[in-house]
Amino acid sequence: MLVAEGMADAVDWIGLATALCGAAGAALGLPPLLASRRERRAQQTADSLGPRLILPSRVPLVDRVDEVAQVLRHLASGEYMVTLEGGIGVGKSALATEVGHRLATGEGMGRRRRKPAVPFKTLIWVDAANQCPTLVDLARTLSLMTGERSLSAVSAADKPDAIRSFLSSHPCVLILDNLRVPDGAPAQLPPFLRTLPPGSLAIVSANTAGAVDGPRVEVRELPPADARALLEREAARRGVTALVQADGAQLDRVHRLVGGNPRAIGLLVLACSRFPGPLPQFLHELESGLGQVTTALYDTVWSEMPAERRSVLTACAYLDEGTDASQVAAALAMPERDAHPALAALWADGLLTSTGHPDRTAYKCSAPLRVFVRSRADRSLLTAVRTQLATYLAERFSTDWEDAAGAAGHVQAIRTLIRELDAVGEYRLCLDLFDAVYDILFTLGLFDDRIELGWTAYHAAEELGLPEEQSLALSVVSSTHAIRGENQQAAQAVQLGLAIARRAGSPREIARQLRCEAFRLFRANQAAEALAVVEAENAADMARDAGDPNNMIDILSLIGAAHWHLGDLDACEATVLRFLDECEQMPWERGKAYALRDLAEVRLLRRDSGEAEALAQRAHRIAEEHRDVRQLARIGLTQARLHLFGGRMRQARDTARQAAADARALLLTGERAEADAVRLLATRCLRMPWLRRAVVGRPRTRFTEMTVGGD
Repeated sequence: MLVAEGMADAVDWIGLATALCGAAGAALGLPPLLASRRERRAQQTADSLGPRLILPSRVPLVDRVDEVAQVLRHLASGEYMVTLEGGIGVGKSALATEVGHRLATGEGMGRRRRKPAVPFKTLIWVDAANQCPTLVDLARTLSLMTGERSLSAVSAADKPDAIRSFLSSHPCVLILDNLRVPDGAPAQLPPFLRTLPPGSLAIVSANTAGAVDGPRVEVRELPPADARALLEREAARRGVTALVQADGAQLDRVHRLVGGNPRAIGLLVLACSRFPGPLPQFLHELESGLGQVTTALYDTVWSEMPAERRSVLTACAYLDEGTDASQVAAALAMPERDAHPALAALWADGLLTSTGHPDRTAYKCSAPLRVFVRSRADRSLLTAVRTQLATYLAERFSTDWEDAAGAAGHVQAIRTLIRELDAVGEYRLCLDLFDAVYDILFTLGLFDDRIELGWTAYHAAEELGLPEEQSLALSVVSSTHAIRGENQQAAQAVQLGLAIARRAGSPREIARQLRCEAFRLFRANQAAEALAVVEAENAADMARDAGDPNNMIDILSLIGAAHWHLGDLDACEATVLRFLDECEQMPWERGKAYALRDLAEVRLLRRDSGEAEALAQRAHRIAEEHRDVRQLARIGLTQARLHLFGGRMRQARDTARQAAADARALLLTGERAEADAVRLLATRCLRMPWLRRAVVGRPRTRFTEMTVGGD
């Protein structure tokens, strides 16, 4: 080993001395050696997320004063979850939206604990689409909306605690619309909502009575007088003179048709505005129609709609989670500028709602309209929407596969498309789309989706009889399980993948699966065993000879990290220099950040701190340019170590703190442990300056038994 035993003894002595000082201080009633209040406040500010207001636009309400007041009273009294119940179309979603916007301004919450209420900065709308989302779905939504990648990265068993921890440190309002809990089926979400941490709230619009325990507000149809007021207002807004001037008998006929259902009233006015005949004839056709009145109204609107607008509505109905203009344009093979007028018209007609996101506007249909459109739209149009949108996304992200920020708004569409392409037998396109996005899902921390969609892609490849594609999909599954520490699941996927690769006689895929097995062992802190796996069959050269330079570089990265962990600095340096040379030859600019960071660590151990700092700065510039957040976290750890062993304790503490936070969000457990150790030692040196002599100018490879890097 390259680390002197005396250095290890010195650090152990530091820990013992600090523990004794802490114990003595506690016995004397002295304050613990913690960061100052100013430092804690600065850290809270650094860790806080920016405001997020992801809500549909407000809808004018008619006579919902009592219901709004009931919800706000429950919340002001300390309840953290309120359920809105009522029939479809009575206005639950509009009521939930109104409450959300009031909470965003702090209105109606009153004073609590002698402090004035403050507006909520993070309000997130989740459309359950007449289903019951899982905690995986909730974690994905929170990850995409807030940027907190750890929520979707952690294992399913850790999801409840991870989400609670996040909501505790970042209070927000969850507005869950159109929740339906199936009879007799176990559901994770309702019991979870009853255990929200203090500070966060949930407003649930349920289509199932008693779906969630707790306070409930019943939303009934409007009484006749208010229904008439809404009808008159909508008729005046759309210029439907016949309804504005309707007599009492005609208004009674309208009420018998739609009652006090706000959605049905809006649809009736819209349908009437497009009906070419007089009002009595319009009412007669509705009264003599078959099926539910709302469906009849949809039929009327659908039949009168221009063809282009009908196509745009079909594209919107295809995706449950909402569609933006770029997706509509891609799905219909039209210029994006041509999609905007149709979307605006459908929104103005009340057939679409809009939700503003930081970088786009998403449009969506109500659940009943979505079902109606899918049943009425031409099958060939639905097929074209699916195929053209999938092709667009596959081509875009196969070219720009590092554009994770640009892909975030398409994740829900990608998930839907990959599953549906597999279900309808479009296996080749399914695989093309998966191949284009699995790295992006990794960057976004959407590990649940990588695993689920990886198995979907494996099935598609199996159906096509493509063993190399099967191996690729299984490598995605196994590596994701390994990163999450799910060693058994990772081993099962690797064993299956390696058997397929050997049976196919593919050196390329054998090398891929050997790397996956080595990575699994490395993440399980078995560095020597990992090294043996890739060196036994010379996996790096096997990958290179098979024409897979990317896998070769991944293997070299893993070998270098294993040598580093085992303390073989010479072997680590030789591997890293080869790694860097291969990146230069490819060329692969982003990969250089990995090699330069590793080389900086080698130079640090060689006592060449100036060269080490220059290499770390180069690595940081490259990783920042390519938005490689995982490598930025590792480079942050290296920079913290440079500060620590260079005697810059305050910079070491602050840099290590940020590196630990970044590593935690990305599920880099080894990097987080090392960064925490650097932060703790730097803090001790600041409090007890005499300890610096055991640290400054005496670098060591690591402080813990955890492995770092390797991917």
